[in-house]
Amino acid sequence: MGCLNDIYFWRQCIVLFANCMLSVGTGFMLSFPAVLNPDILSPNGTIHVTSDQASWIAGSNGFSGVFGFILVPHIMQVYGRKIVHIGLNCFYVLGFLILALAHNVYCLYAARIMQGIPMCGVFITTITVGEYSHPKRRGYFITIKKTAVAIGALMCHSLALCWTWKQIAAFAVIPNTLAILFTLMWPESPSFLVFNEKYDECCKSHIWLFGDSLQSQRNLEELVSNQMEMRKQSKEKNNLKNEIRKLLKKDFIKPFIIVSLLTMITDASGRFYMLAYIVQILTDVTKNKSIAAYCTIGSDVLTFTALLISCFVIRCCKRRTLLFVTGTICAFLMCLTSLITFLKSHFNIGGSVYWWLTPLVILLNVFTINVGIVPAGFTILSEIFPLEHKGIGTAATGTVFAILYSIVMKCTPLMMEKTGVEGTFGIYAIHVIVGLLILYFILNETKDKTLQQIENEIKGIKHPEQFKNTSHLAGAAEIVSAAHSTIREQESGISIDKSTENSLYSR
Repeated sequence: MGCLNDIYFWRQCIVLFANCMLSVGTGFMLSFPAVLNPDILSPNGTIHVTSDQASWIAGSNGFSGVFGFILVPHIMQVYGRKIVHIGLNCFYVLGFLILALAHNVYCLYAARIMQGIPMCGVFITTITVGEYSHPKRRGYFITIKKTAVAIGALMCHSLALCWTWKQIAAFAVIPNTLAILFTLMWPESPSFLVFNEKYDECCKSHIWLFGDSLQSQRNLEELVSNQMEMRKQSKEKNNLKNEIRKLLKKDFIKPFIIVSLLTMITDASGRFYMLAYIVQILTDVTKNKSIAAYCTIGSDVLTFTALLISCFVIRCCKRRTLLFVTGTICAFLMCLTSLITFLKSHFNIGGSVYWWLTPLVILLNVFTINVGIVPAGFTILSEIFPLEHKGIGTAATGTVFAILYSIVMKCTPLMMEKTGVEGTFGIYAIHVIVGLLILYFILNETKDKTLQQIENEIKGIKHPEQFKNTSHLAGAAEIVSAAHSTIREQESGISIDKSTENSLYSR
């Protein structure tokens, strides 16, 4: 597919860029404790706090994130992806403005709590990119979005060498502002529109994103027919009993378990706590703040490089293979870090090589996490939930994510203090191993499959054409055909009689 000459590729890139700018803001938010804590923990800092308050400030956004994960997916299903995307960016902008103007500890709490609400963007934007991108591009588009988080973290840590944390907070407003502007340029998601029975708008959006080739029309017809069938099967009243029954179905429970385990593995491997506490961890290992600062920049560069490489790796490797290979390597490196640190602290073995070997293993682990676990995990996350469960599924798994994130951000410095580097990495390695073992038996392969094919596999439908109502297929084909005709006539300046259009859709 000649991407440079493909207008639909560039249209999808507009959506990708808006999501990348949100991710850059997320990178600033996740890394901000690394530049904030050294100042506020210092007796001569701008705002002085205790170590316990500092850990609560770092983890407070996770608790407010629970509310974001509960409310935002519902808003996304009712009002659409664009409204939600703009709202998430607005919360980040407000949070950074409060940080830039902060003059006491309560402002720090308020800013971090404000920025916790759009934490659901970690899941929401991944789903959005998955819906707006071609199946062949979905994997590396989502990985590029994850690379943007690394860019934000690298910029945050690098600017700390010459700017104050207030100046960094003021600068961090820019990416989210750009995201808002670019969001205004793209249409609503076809998946959202068809879910709300806006078939005409769905067809227009689908054509704007994917064109009107024969394969594109088939994908659109399958999307429309599947939703028509689902609507017919779920005509019974939406009450609490039926909603609970939905949550007990296999096609919700299995994706929920998969995404929850992926979240646990991502958190335990160090994707988030390494961004916030890497300076503290490397200072504890090297006993030199200067070396730790430069190693932190090196970690961000490795993260960025790894995510760039993963754009190509995710296109070539199967999701399962990539996740289990890099997950196994990650668990081994974490156990090795724990062992080396244990031998040095308890038996003083390897003193001459300890100061460089341990940081090297930690940085290699950072590279492994971002080249495999992060892109594979978040790509699967965007694909695995059936359309009817995306709202509640995102809310449920997002709540798990926010709670685990808060626990990790709060407990990591305490674990470092009580058990040292060896205990912290050893405990997290066990969580990674357990998660991988369970996923080995339940995780489906999703590479190069449409979202509808993945949904059929989750539901256990091996031959979907045998279960498809032919009247729905015919109705979907008629809707798509009518929409194509409408669009062509509108483009050529020919007006359509409204009664004729209504008769087409009433069939």
